[in-house]
Amino acid sequence: MNKEEHMRHILEDPVYAIMGEELSLGRKNVDVARQLIAAGVQIIQYREKHKTWREKFAEASVIAKLCRDAGVTFIMNDSPDLAIACGASGIHVGQDDAPVPFVRRLAGDDMVIGVSTNTIEDLQGAVTDGADYVGFGPMFPTQSKKDANEVVTEETIAYTLQNYPLPVVTIGGISLDNIGGLYQRGYRSFAMISAIISQPDIAKAVQLLRKQIAAKQ
Repeated sequence: MNKEEHMRHILEDPVYAIMGEELSLGRKNVDVARQLIAAGVQIIQYREKHKTWREKFAEASVIAKLCRDAGVTFIMNDSPDLAIACGASGIHVGQDDAPVPFVRRLAGDDMVIGVSTNTIEDLQGAVTDGADYVGFGPMFPTQSKKDANEVVTEETIAYTLQNYPLPVVTIGGISLDNIGGLYQRGYRSFAMISAIISQPDIAKAVQLLRKQIAAKQ
C-alpha cells in the first residue's frame, strides 16, 4: 500500500484503534492486532509505554507485517526510529515529541505523519509543519492516558469543523455512548483505546461502534 491508500483509510474508515497491553485485559499486543484485523479495523496504532526499545521493535515488526499482509494501516506512536525500523505505515507524535518537520526528514515523504492537537495554536502549527492528519482531543475526560490535556474547548471544536484543511481524528473518552453525537457534530474519524481493546469481545465492540455511527448517518 502507498501513502495515498493509507490516507484513504484515515479519511474513510471511522474506527482508528489504539492498542497497548496495559489496557488489553491481559492479551498480548500481537494477539490484539490479529483480533483487530479480523474485526475489519483498517487503522491500528501501536502505543506501548512500558517496554524496552528491543521489545517494542520485536512485536511491532510482527504487527507491521500482519498489517501489510492484510492491507491495514499501521501507525507507530511517538517513535520515528521504531516506525522506520519496523516498517510502519506512519508515525503519530505529540506536542512534546520530535517535531513534524524533523520526523519528515527522517522518514521521508511516503510516511503518514499525524500529530496530537488540543488548541487552535496546535492545529495551526500542524498545518504549517506539514502533518498529514491531526489527532484532536481529548473530547471527553479519559483514564486511558495519564498525562492527557484538558478537554478541548468549544471554540477549538468550532475551528476544526469550519474548513480545517487536515483530516481530524478525534480522541479521548470516546465510547459507544457518545460516538454518535460526535458524528452528528461533523466528525468522521474516532481514535479509541478502552472502547475497543479493553472490551472482552473486540470484534463485537467494533461492530457495535460501527452500528452506532451508521445509525446517525
